[in-house]
Amino acid sequence: MLTIGSPESGVSRGDPGIGSLSFSTLEGLTQVAVSIDGRALPRLAESWSWENGGRRIRLQLRAGVTFHDGTPFTSTVAAQALRRRMEQPGNLALYPSLGDVAEIRPEGDLQLVLELSQPSAFLPEELDLPIAIGPGNTVGTGPFRLVSRDSSSIVLERFDRYYLGAPHVEQIVVRPFNTLRTAWTSLLRGEVDMVTDVPSEAVDFIRNDDVQVIPFARSYQFLIAFNSQKPPFTSSAVRRALNVAVDREALTATVLQGQGQTSTGPLWPRHWAYDSSIVPYSYDPQFAVTLLDGAGFPLRTRSRTPDRPPSRLRFACLLPEGFSLLERIGLEIQRQLYDIGVDMQFDVVPAQEFDARMRDGRFEAALVDMISGPTLARPHIFWGSPRREGLHAFGYQNPEATRLFELLRASTNEAAIRSAVGRLQRVLLDDPPALFLAWNQRARAVSSRFRVPNEPGRDPLLTIRQWTENTDSPRVSTQ
Repeated sequence: MLTIGSPESGVSRGDPGIGSLSFSTLEGLTQVAVSIDGRALPRLAESWSWENGGRRIRLQLRAGVTFHDGTPFTSTVAAQALRRRMEQPGNLALYPSLGDVAEIRPEGDLQLVLELSQPSAFLPEELDLPIAIGPGNTVGTGPFRLVSRDSSSIVLERFDRYYLGAPHVEQIVVRPFNTLRTAWTSLLRGEVDMVTDVPSEAVDFIRNDDVQVIPFARSYQFLIAFNSQKPPFTSSAVRRALNVAVDREALTATVLQGQGQTSTGPLWPRHWAYDSSIVPYSYDPQFAVTLLDGAGFPLRTRSRTPDRPPSRLRFACLLPEGFSLLERIGLEIQRQLYDIGVDMQFDVVPAQEFDARMRDGRFEAALVDMISGPTLARPHIFWGSPRREGLHAFGYQNPEATRLFELLRASTNEAAIRSAVGRLQRVLLDDPPALFLAWNQRARAVSSRFRVPNEPGRDPLLTIRQWTENTDSPRVSTQ
C-alpha cells in the first residue's frame, strides 16, 4: 500500500497533487500532461488523422481496453461518453475546441469520427478530456480504480485488467493534512510514503537517506494578470513598463529558492514551435521610468492619499487568502515596483470571492498561478479572444494577437505554425497582457521504500503505475 499525504488541502479540493492522481483513474483519448513539447500523445486513441480539409478527424482506438466495471471500451461507448462530457457545464470553457464538433460518429468497433464545423487544430490536444461512464462519470479505464472518496481520504485500488499491465502498487490511500509541517513529520516517521508538495525552502530539510525529493517543471506560471479594460492597464506602455521593471532572476533566486524558470510571456518555452531566438524582456528599470513618463505617469511630488508615499501610479492587486507563496511573490514585486514609483497594494480575499471577482472583471490586477502550457490551446483560452467570456476574464484586446491565435487554432501545417508562433511571441512582448514572472516548479517527497522511474523533469505521480516497492528499504517508524 502507498499512503500519500496531501498538505494544506482537503482531498475534495483541486490540490496539485490530488489532481495529478486523476491521471491514474480516468484517461482521455489523447494525453498532454506527459508531453514535454506540447504535442498531443496517444492514450485511448492509438492514432488520428485529418480529413476533409481539416473538418474531420478520424481516431483509431486501442483494442483490449476495459472500464473498471467490466464494460468494453468501443467506439460506441466512447462516442456516448464524449457527448456526455461535452454537455457538462464548464467543459466547453476548459476545452473550447469541443465546440467545433458538429457530429460524433462511431465506425466499426474501434474507429471514432468527429465531424467539425470548422478546422480545429487544437482539438487533438483537448481530447485529453477524461472519458468516463457510470454514476457521476467516475468509472474510467486507468491503472487504478476509485474505491471511496470522502473528506478524510481517497482510496484507489489496482486495476488488474489494465491494458498496459497491472500496476505493482496494490492500493493508494490519500490523506489530507492541515499543514505542510504535519505532513512532513508523518513522512519522516514513516506514517505516510509520500507528500505531494515540498516548497523550495523545505527541500534540504526533507531530503535524507530515507526520503527522495523529486522536482519537476509544471506548465503553470506565476503572473500578475491585468484588467486591460480598466486604466491604467488600457495602456500597453504601462503594461510593458511593469514587465521591464521586474528583476525576475532576483525573484526566482530569493522567493522561489531557484526552483523555477523566468518567464516573459504566456507561451510554453518548451513547445516545439517556440522561437527561442527571440530576445525576451531584460531588467531595465530606467527604461520602465521612460515608458511611464511617456504614457503620462510622471512621479508626483505629493501623494493624493495622505497615508501613502508619492507615486507615478497606484493600483490594487487581487490576492487569494491563505496562499503563502503567492503572498511572498507579491511582496517582492511590490518592493521592486516601488523602486520606480509604482505603488501596488493588495486586496486579499477568500478564494471563492477571488474566483467570482476574476470572472466578473471586478479587479485591476490579480496575482495567479495560471496554466499556460504545454499546448498552445491553454494560452489561447485566456488571451486569444477580445470577448470577456468563459475564462477570458482579462479583457485583453490586440487584433494581431487575436488573428495569430485564430490562425494557430485552424492550421495543421507545421511551417505555418512555427511562423505564427514566432510572430505571436513578438506581439505579446510589445503588448503584454500580464506581468509574467516565473514558470512554476514543484517537488514531491517519496519514501525510499519505493523505486520511482528516473524521468527528470516529469511529475512522478504520472508514472505511479510503474512504481515498485524497494524491499531493501523497510518502512521506518518511531512508533
